[in-house]
Amino acid sequence: MSFYAYNTATGVPVFNKTLDYEDITELYNYLNGISIVRDNNLPITNQFIELDENNRQIIDLISSGDTRLLHKILLRVNSAEKQSLLLDALTNSELNDLNAAIKQRQYANSLAALSSLLEMELNNDIIEAIHTRDDLIEYRAKQPEKIFQNWIEKNIWTLGIDYIQKYSVRKIGINTTSDMIMESTDGFIDLIELKRPNVPIFSYDSSHKCYYPSSDLSLVIGQCMHYLKKLDEYNLILEKENKFKVLRPRIKIIIGRTHEFKDDQCEALRMLNSNLTHIQVISFDHLLTCGQTIMSYYKQ
Repeated sequence: MSFYAYNTATGVPVFNKTLDYEDITELYNYLNGISIVRDNNLPITNQFIELDENNRQIIDLISSGDTRLLHKILLRVNSAEKQSLLLDALTNSELNDLNAAIKQRQYANSLAALSSLLEMELNNDIIEAIHTRDDLIEYRAKQPEKIFQNWIEKNIWTLGIDYIQKYSVRKIGINTTSDMIMESTDGFIDLIELKRPNVPIFSYDSSHKCYYPSSDLSLVIGQCMHYLKKLDEYNLILEKENKFKVLRPRIKIIIGRTHEFKDDQCEALRMLNSNLTHIQVISFDHLLTCGQTIMSYYKQ
């Protein structure tokens, strides 16, 4: 074992390497095995570090275990202590600023993930492409719709203050299930119906020069009307089985993209929503915009 070399000019030993944890352990064991004779009739000891009985018992206990595990645990303790000291040192104002910075970072990462997923969907390779990104692992699924559902479930905050939690159940009738059942801030349930971002929202009527709901959107609107009917029929059963509060539920349809909408398309979507009862159509770009607005509240 050699951690140092002699300087040939001065004869002074100099370390030739930086000691890591394993080196220190090896050096300690080596020095501990050297017999040392003390003067003045003091007892002979071969211990490099003197220990009292309590500490010796602790060392004996530790020696029978995995020192690497102990090292990791101690590092964690030190880390926790550092965090505690940091929190104690910060004022309430500084803590609020720190919390805002953390929230902003989390929200920014989530929105960046959604932007990446939308880009993959645009290229029609989302199922394969998502497996090349470790930062998107929590959203992986075997179906594109489920990928985006995973994102929404983990980022309900992008829907604003409308909802406080998602229920794990999906059944709203004997043979009817919804994509997501949400609890609104007033304690009642609403539904989220999800379609893919590449689904067109409108078709164009060239003869009348106006936009109208695409066949895909018309289909999901009809589906949501069926859900509202089932919720009316089974509201007592749902309330009893799931402790839901069912009263005039609303349904949000998340579908398509609007980032390239022209003014007349935006007006058409506004008119469509104003004429739907208990149903609202929003796009994935709407989620991005809402998320960016909420994130701006946390800016320093």
